[in-house]
Amino acid sequence: MITLKHNGELNTERIKWIYLYTPLCGTCQLARSFIELAEKAYGESFIYELDLNYFKNGAQLWGIESVPCLVKIAEGKPIKKLYAFESVSTVFEFISTH
Repeated sequence: MITLKHNGELNTERIKWIYLYTPLCGTCQLARSFIELAEKAYGESFIYELDLNYFKNGAQLWGIESVPCLVKIAEGKPIKKLYAFESVSTVFEFISTH
């Protein structure tokens, strides 16, 4: 995964996948490991991660309901969101079909 340090680095015209998390969220850590394994299957890092604490206004505009959240971006706008990180297969399927 590619880490964004603050939302000023967020270029939704270039970025197609964003993983939103908070550092103290245990479920977020598990979801991150699932995403990393799914990325390994593709052989490259293409998902960006951003601490939600640095993206509060944007999260509200995007309708982010909770973390962890994997967001698919198209034409600069969120089009799909994954909140239920049940397994690596779930994450891989979400990425593959979108």
